[in-house]
This record gives sequence, C-alpha cells and structure tokens, in this order.
Amino acid sequence: MGNPSRRTSGKTFKESNLRFRYKVMLGVGVSLAIALFSGANAILNVRQVETSVNFSSDAASPLLIGVISLSESYQKLQSVFDPVMRNCASLEGASRFLANSEANQTTKLESLKKLAGEANALKELKRYEFSGQKIFRTRQALLDICHDYTTSKSHFSSAENSIRIATNVVGLKASTNVIALEARLAELRRIKKPHMPRGTFSVYEISERRMEAEISEISRQIRDFYKVRILVAEIGSASVLVTNSSKSFEFQRKRKSFLIKMQSLEGVFEASKQYFESIGRAGDYAGTYAMVKQTRLMLDDGPRSLFKSAQALIEIDRAKQGLVLRLQREQGQYSVALLNIMDVAQRINRNAQARTEEDANRASWEIAATMAVAALFTLLVGWYFKNAVTRPLELLTNNVGRLGRALRDDDDPVDISLLERGDEIGDLAIQFSRTFQLLTQARRELQESSRAEISLQRDRLNGAIENMPQGLYMLDSDGRIIVANRRLAHIYNLGDTGDLGGVTVKEFIELCRAKGAGVKRVISDDTEHDIRGRYQTSQRLVELDDGRIMTMKVMQLPDGGHVVTHEDITEKQVASEKIEHMAMHDGLTGLANRALFRKHVDQQIEKGADREAALLFLDLDRFKIVNDTLGHPIGDALLVEVANRIRAILGADCFAARLGGDEFALYQTNTTQPIGAKKLAVDVTRCISEPFDIDGHHIIIGTSIGIALAPRDGADADELLKNADMALYRAKQEGKGSYRFFEPDMDRKMRDWHEMERDLREAIVGQQFELYYQPLVSLDDRRILAFEALIRWHHPRRGFVSPADFIPVAEETGLINEIGRWVLDTATKQALQWPDDIAVAVNVSPVQFRTGQLQLKIVSALSHSGLEPERLMIEITEGVFLNDTDQTMAILGDLKLLGVKIAMDDFGTGYSSLSYIRKFRFDKIKIDQSFVRDLNDNPESMAIIRAVTNLCKDLGMVTVAEGVETAEHAAILTGIGCETAQGYHFGRPMRAADTLALFDVPVKISA
Repeated sequence: MGNPSRRTSGKTFKESNLRFRYKVMLGVGVSLAIALFSGANAILNVRQVETSVNFSSDAASPLLIGVISLSESYQKLQSVFDPVMRNCASLEGASRFLANSEANQTTKLESLKKLAGEANALKELKRYEFSGQKIFRTRQALLDICHDYTTSKSHFSSAENSIRIATNVVGLKASTNVIALEARLAELRRIKKPHMPRGTFSVYEISERRMEAEISEISRQIRDFYKVRILVAEIGSASVLVTNSSKSFEFQRKRKSFLIKMQSLEGVFEASKQYFESIGRAGDYAGTYAMVKQTRLMLDDGPRSLFKSAQALIEIDRAKQGLVLRLQREQGQYSVALLNIMDVAQRINRNAQARTEEDANRASWEIAATMAVAALFTLLVGWYFKNAVTRPLELLTNNVGRLGRALRDDDDPVDISLLERGDEIGDLAIQFSRTFQLLTQARRELQESSRAEISLQRDRLNGAIENMPQGLYMLDSDGRIIVANRRLAHIYNLGDTGDLGGVTVKEFIELCRAKGAGVKRVISDDTEHDIRGRYQTSQRLVELDDGRIMTMKVMQLPDGGHVVTHEDITEKQVASEKIEHMAMHDGLTGLANRALFRKHVDQQIEKGADREAALLFLDLDRFKIVNDTLGHPIGDALLVEVANRIRAILGADCFAARLGGDEFALYQTNTTQPIGAKKLAVDVTRCISEPFDIDGHHIIIGTSIGIALAPRDGADADELLKNADMALYRAKQEGKGSYRFFEPDMDRKMRDWHEMERDLREAIVGQQFELYYQPLVSLDDRRILAFEALIRWHHPRRGFVSPADFIPVAEETGLINEIGRWVLDTATKQALQWPDDIAVAVNVSPVQFRTGQLQLKIVSALSHSGLEPERLMIEITEGVFLNDTDQTMAILGDLKLLGVKIAMDDFGTGYSSLSYIRKFRFDKIKIDQSFVRDLNDNPESMAIIRAVTNLCKDLGMVTVAEGVETAEHAAILTGIGCETAQGYHFGRPMRAADTLALFDVPVKISA
C-alpha cells in the first residue's frame, strides 16, 4: 500500500488549502450578497408598515380610548349625582366630586384636542365639550338649589321645635288653670242655700245670686282655657300638615286656616288677662302671652318661620324639578355629541387599520418575491458545493463505514484514490489510514484486558449477592432457578436444603409450604406492563402462614428470565400502620384529624353526589378561660371529655374529628336535612353544656356551631368547611351557645369584611385618616374644658366611612393598635396648639389593652409631643374589664401614676357599671347619650342621670352628659347638677384648624 506520508509535503498542503479556501469564499460571498439584498428590501417594507401603524397608535386609537374614558367618567359622575337628584343627599361628596370631575374633564379634553386635530375630528370634540360644560353648569346649579333646600329644611325644623316648646308651655298653663277653676267651681257648688219662707228677702239671697254669677264666670273661663288647649294642640301639629302639602294652593289654604286659629288663640288669651289679674298672676300671664307671641313669630311672622320656610321648600323643590328636567335634556344632547365623536374616532381608527393592512399585504408580497429569488440563488450555491465539496466527503464517509468491517481482517479500509488527492480531503484520508492502524493494535490489547476484568466482576457479583439483606433468586427463560443466595433459604426456613439451582418456581413454593412459610394471603399486587402486554416489573405484598409480612419484587431480564428479591418487612409494616394511624388521628382525643376528615367527606360526596349531608363546625365557648385559669393539663383533659361525650351521642352515620385547638367537626349522612342537622346540633349543645368534673374542678362551658349542607353549600370538603366556618362566625356574633346554618349572604359579608381590612391597611400606609374634635364644656359658664378626638376616614373610593363600620374590623384584625397609636401621637401634638388649660380626650379600644404595651405607647406619645400628662384623658368602655382584669387594672394604675386622666365612656349601657366604679377610681364618668336623648319624655332617664350625678359627686368624680342637642337639655342637666356636657348644642366635631378660631374670642361655645 506504500507509505502515505510521502504525499504530505508542506508546499503541497499549502496549495491544496488555498484552493479549498477559494471555493468556500466564493460560495459565502454569493450567499451574503443575496442576504443583504433581501434584508434591505424587508427593512424598506417594514418602515412603510410602521408609518401606518404609528398613525393608528399615535392618533386614531388614543382618540377613541380618550373618548371612551370621558364617557366612563361622566357615567361615574351621574351615579354620584343620583342621590342629589332624588333627595339632595351626599351634597359635600357630590360637590367635591363635581369639581374634581370638571377639572379632570378639562384636562382630558386639552390632551385630546391635539389628537382630534390630527384626525380631523376637532369640530365634533368641541360640540362634545360644549355639551359637557352645560351639564356641569346645570349640576352646579342643582347643588346650589340643594344647599338652599338643606338650609330651609333646617329653618323649618328649628321653627317646628320652637312652636312645639311654646305650645307645650301654653297648653300646660291652660291645663293648670282649668284644674284650679274646676276645683273652685266644685267648692262653690258644695255651698248649700239656707231654707227660708217664700217671699222672704234676706242677705242669703243676695249671696246666692253673686255665687251664681261667679259660677257662670268660672264656667266661661274654663271653656276658654279648654279652647286654648284645643287650639295649641292643632297649632302644634302645623308642621305635619304643612309637610304633607305638595301643592301651592293647598299650602296657602292650610296657612290661612292656621293663621285664623292663631288669631283665635290670641283673642281667647287676651280675654283671660282679667282672670290672671284677679288672682294676682299678672306676671304669669305676661310670660305665657309671650309664648303665644313666640308661637305666632315662629309660625308665620318671623323671617325663618314655619310657613315661610315651607313656602321656600316648595319653591326650591319646584326649581329643583326644573333643573332636573333641564339636566335630562342636556344629558340627551351630551349623549348625541358623545356618540358623534365616538363614531368619528371609530371611523378614523378603521381607516387607519385598513391602510395598515394594505401596506402590510404589499410588504408581504414584496418580501415573498425577494425570498423566492434568494432561494433560487441558494440552490445554485448548494449545487456548486455539492460538486466541489460534498461528493468527495461522501466517498470518504463510505470508507470510514468500512472501518468496522476492516478491523476484523486488518485490511486498510481507505480508498487508494482518496490517499492520492492533493487537497484537504486527501490529507484527511491519510490521517484516517494512520488511525485505523492504531485502532487495530488497541483492539488486541483491549481483548486481553477484558477477559481479566470479566473474571473480577463475576467474583464481585457473587460476593454482593451473598451479602444482600434480601433473599434473591434468578430465573432463566424456562422459569428455573439459576442463582440463589443463602439469605433466601434463611427467610423461608429451608436450612441446609442444598443448592436450589435447576428448581422451578412451583417446586420452590412447595418447599416453603413444607417448612410452614407458605403464602397465606396476598395483600397487594402492583404490576407495570409494557405496550406489548408483558409485565416489566411487579411488586407483591403477602402474608405468610407464620404471620410474617413479605414483599416480593420481580424484574424481567432482556433474555426472558427474571430476578426476584424477597424481604421480610413485618416490623416495618407494623410501624407503618402505627404511623399512618398517628398521621390521620388526633393524638389527644383519638378522633380523626383534619386530613382524615377532609378525606372522609370527599369520599362520601363522591359516593353519593346528590345525597343530602351536613357538616357541623364546633367551637367551644369559654375554653380559653379554662386554659388561662386552670392550666393546659386541665384544658387537655377537658378536650378528652368533650370528645368522649361527642362519641357517645353520635350514630353510625356521623363522623367526628378534632380540627385543632378547641375546634371539632361532624359529618352527618343518610339523614333528612336540615332536620337531622338541627337535632344533632341541639344534642351536641346540650351534652357539652352539662358541667364537667375534672380533677376536682367544676367546669361549665358551651359550644357554638356552624352548619353547611351538602351538596347545596359545597361540592367538596374544603368548600363545606369554609362555609360552615362562616356560619360559626355568625353564630358567635349573635350570641354564644347557638347554631347557625350557612347562608350565601354570609360569603358576601365576609368578602366585604376582607375588602374593608385591605382598605384599612392601605389607609394606614396612605395616611387617609383625620382627627376631628368635639368640645366638652362646663354647664356653669359654657367654658371649654377639653376636646374629644374623633377619627374620620375619607376613603378615595368609598367617600366618608363611618367609624361604626371600620372600627369593628380594625379591632378584629388587630389594626386598631396601629390606628390607636397614630391617634395618640396626632392628638397630643395638635393639643399643644390650644391654651394650657384645655385637655384632649382619646378613646382607647379594649384590644389595645390586651397587648400590655398601652402605657408605653402613651408615654411615647407624650414624650414626642411634649404635652403634659394632666392634659390627656383616656376614655374607655366597660369592655376593657371583660378579659384579664388584673392586667387591665395594672395598666390603668400605671396611667394614673403618670398623671393621665381616666374616663368611663357610655356609662350605664353595660352589665356591671357600678362594680367597675367600685374597682377603679375614674376621673370622669360619661353618661350615655341614650339617657340624655329621653330627658323630655322619659322620667326614668332623668332619675337615672340624677342618681349617677349624685353618686359621682359623693365619690369625687366628674359627670359628663353626652348627646346634648338642645338648650332645654342643657337647662335640665344644669338643674340636676351635672357639671360637664358634650353634644351638637355646644359644637359639632370640627377639624383641628377650626378649633383654633374658638380661642380668638372669649372661650365660649353657643348652639
């Protein structure tokens, strides 16, 4: 074959390399030129499409989107104004929203004018702007009318109240005089005339005539005073009758009627002047007649009288209706203008899209044509490379394929023609020839080393098989044992039976049975099959005659044989069953745990999807008190007893579980619902409410239950548990020791609750809260003593949110601690702007006491603000004493030592108000406004307030009356002896900046 190395001189290799390089460069150059041409054409067409798209995205689409945004803003404004149009409600929020909406609309229109100009839609946009401006003006006029309506309504109410007070006084005076006159009349009638002979004239006859004249006069006066009582009763009802007058002529008729009654009342009372003077009560007459004049003034003569206010309300209502009709017409014009601009914007947008689509189609055709030309040139380049490069490489590949065959006869597989080539392929063929010679030599050396390695691996395999912890045998394709280890004979008690080689599986099984180790039963058998239906691997779990548990694993070998391993897992199985039971049951009570309960419920639902069932969610009442007072061991023992009682009353169709803590769950099937669930809930409640005797402790608890019915309230265990939990929450809210069924409205309320919680968290971060201050004044001289800090939340979407709505959520979630800290910090800082003798009162929730850190937060707030502790008053309710009284008393004691004042708020509305006063010496007691509100109509309220005031005086505490709204309330409270008051009569809650204006004049508040 010769030595191929003689053909690889340096000159020959270099020349051949240059020739091959030229071939490659030529092909690459042509391909690059074609690619550049195609790319340039594609870029040009993409630029054209981009121009069309830019017009659509920069002008047409933004214009359409902007117009839609204006429409949505207007619809939102319309929803905000619905209460205003109906009954002039939510004026403050509507006014702010109108101003914001108008500014917003103006800003959006300015930004759209440029786009409308580019899209030739400026004329339609200006029409829309003109319609919108008219609507805004009309809405503002409607707001002004509603403000006038509110003012007139206030005047009407004030006049009504004054008339009621005045007529009550006049009526009371008339009733008093009637009683006195009737008593005098009865006295005169008891005087009997002496018996005298007929025709005899004496002094007795003269006295009798005078007496009859006096009786006649008294009777007339009684009739006059009865008439006064009737007239003041009718005049006192004027407000009700006037309110029901919707038409002007009807109103004027009633007005004329009441003026006639008023004139009659004045005439009758003027006629009674002589009677008052005769009995020496001219001053009483003057005071009562002044109330009659006050009645006329507030009925018709005064500028803010009842009739004038009612007339103003009728006129305002008529004007409001006119504005509403005008607004409806303008809304129609606005809708037409909106539809026009939207139609123009849509038409421009469609035209822009059509032009974009046309440019894109043209670009596609041009790019496709360019790609076809490029493909043709690529085929030509490929044909060239095929002849110049790939054919020689194909021949060389065929030679390499002969390499394996040649290794067996040591012949050189490389074609002689390739060895004689002068280019790179010839050089590669020479290298293949040399490599083949080296491979032939390496093959011989490998064969020798492989024989030694196989022998070593065989010895290692035998050692591994004999030392396995499992028994093993290997079967050939005929099912006979070819290899078996000693562990196998030990497992099946075979002893020194001898070599098992050649034994069939059936014979092996008979040997095991003879030794008492046969298979008693098959526990499980898992087999994996291939696509041909033959199993590849299998695992069988069996129990032997002697009680042991064995696992047998079978693996199929490529030659049709099998490898079978045997393992004794008796101890593992026992441990596994114990672990499984522990994993699925509660370790304390032995009931099922949450995982097993969910599994059981889902299985029952799957068995009968349409079958009625009930899930009862139980939570023990007062269990935490047992844990806290008697300790956790007693609490655990109590849980065990509760579980035993539940087991005792459950039937075969009920499944019980302990979900954690003091929460239990029951699942009832095969019972008519909801009757079965009600009966079960009553039985469970009754058995748990019976006393428990645990380690000498007499314990009484209860349970609250939430019930969800399947399939009505849920399709799986998780949904039923969730809905039963919501029903349980409602049962606890409405009073413990009861049960409630789930209602769909509970889910909505829970979502509202969570949404309120999320908004509260955002409000804390975004500082959306503000403090308002209501004055507390001295009833002696109307001097301001303090301000109570009241939190207000102005939500950006909800508007004003009442504290009654968000404070319960804050307390339930614990957010009240952050809100309370902010209130303390803010109130103490703002209080520094007031005179030094003005204090600030801050309400503290019972939740803030539970942390045990309240006194530290108060000290921090006082330290940062610099406010004197004596100027801070903490207001608490009786709820702070319901839990952990010792800790609460310790905190209150620390605050008293610090110098902070403590007040009991809403006094009289709880269960143990007097006991709390005895436990702790408060600085102030605030009488709940429900008692003050009933002062005029309920004598019991006045008696309670008088008793509390006297009690506090004896104990050295100050009383504060809440909810004082009238001068009459203030006068009565002053007479009772109450020192301090708070209410709308002295001042409504106001911003911090508004409180400063009160101190520019003598510090005094008027109604």
